[in-house]
Amino acid sequence: MTSSSRHQDSRKESKKIIDSTLVRLIATSQTPVSRIDLARQTGLSKMTISNHVAELIQKGIVMECDSYEQHENSLGRRPIPLQISSLSPCICGLWITRTHTQAILADISGSIIDMSKMYYHENLSRETLISMLLSQYDTLASRTRRRIIGCGISSIGPLDSTTGYLLNPANFWGLSYIPLTDIVGAHTGLPTYLIHDAHAGALVEKIYGRGIPYENFVYLHISDGIGLGFVLNGTLFNGFSGQSGEIGHTSINFNGPRCSCGNRGCLESYASIDQMRKKISELLPLFPESAFKKMKNPSRSDIINFASAGDPIAVAALDEFCGYLAHALANLLRLLDFSTIIVGYDALSSSSILEKILYEKMRDYSPPEKNDIKIQHSYFNNDGPLIGAIAIVANEVFHQNIAL
Repeated sequence: MTSSSRHQDSRKESKKIIDSTLVRLIATSQTPVSRIDLARQTGLSKMTISNHVAELIQKGIVMECDSYEQHENSLGRRPIPLQISSLSPCICGLWITRTHTQAILADISGSIIDMSKMYYHENLSRETLISMLLSQYDTLASRTRRRIIGCGISSIGPLDSTTGYLLNPANFWGLSYIPLTDIVGAHTGLPTYLIHDAHAGALVEKIYGRGIPYENFVYLHISDGIGLGFVLNGTLFNGFSGQSGEIGHTSINFNGPRCSCGNRGCLESYASIDQMRKKISELLPLFPESAFKKMKNPSRSDIINFASAGDPIAVAALDEFCGYLAHALANLLRLLDFSTIIVGYDALSSSSILEKILYEKMRDYSPPEKNDIKIQHSYFNNDGPLIGAIAIVANEVFHQNIAL
């Protein structure tokens, strides 16, 4: 290779890195970002930034914000904010839960373009699950003219993110050892990735959400089960094969009841919606005016919302739930040195009562030197794992493993 060829290759690589950096900064900024902001953040000259942005606009990857207005009385030209183009390539995200599958199309900024949701019927089979995933992808793909560059699958665990297999989730119709990435990848012809739903929640918080300022934090996802995702030194910790974070199946009582996973006294045997409903039934005779009197099977969201409104039964049920959680998290705190917990769950109100109760429990159970712990509600509410299916592909784009 001649020195001229090496120089040309070096310039191409440099350009690729700059373009990728600018796209990432524009896509992940939580406030409008201008050319001047990009120059300040990267240390590159305004001319270099302008040239690269102009080319990204020409390629349909970046656009100037439609809402920008230059007021007649303003002095000088205001910086024009940039955003990911409405013509840019998009990503398909698939989410497998214990009750339904959900599919979305979104751009690399995480902005949702389209979505689909399908609930399971009784006796879910392997073939039906696969059919639902593929049909949802086909439906969304048929409704967009934008090029789809990758597919992320966020799923309940355990799973193996290295081989792309869903392994043997508890309470999931006995389904096991499904090669999801091979099946979906062969159908779509796209780069396809599998990630544990709690890990997806941690990743999306780090890229787009509450985790942006933190190098180390724990993401706690509370849904049909309880899972953890870790960001350590600014990077998602995926474990050897993506099976870390199954805190719901760690024991808090080795003499406790046998769990479906085979363990005894698992956290999920105590911190569960069934246990919360049991607590409500026990206390209801003492509080006949409670809102639960007319409700047969309140959801966790109902309980949190009633607790926010001051219902004493809801507060008691939530207090007990958070107590079990805090015990498990306190054990984790002694193993990993972290100070921030981001909690994802479904709640209709904007109240932070769960976080407040959990914080007080953590103060009781944690070492004195850990009383500065921060507990925040997820930026994405309960949808962190869903948007996380987009984030895993977007992350590959930002690291130049997938081209726009």
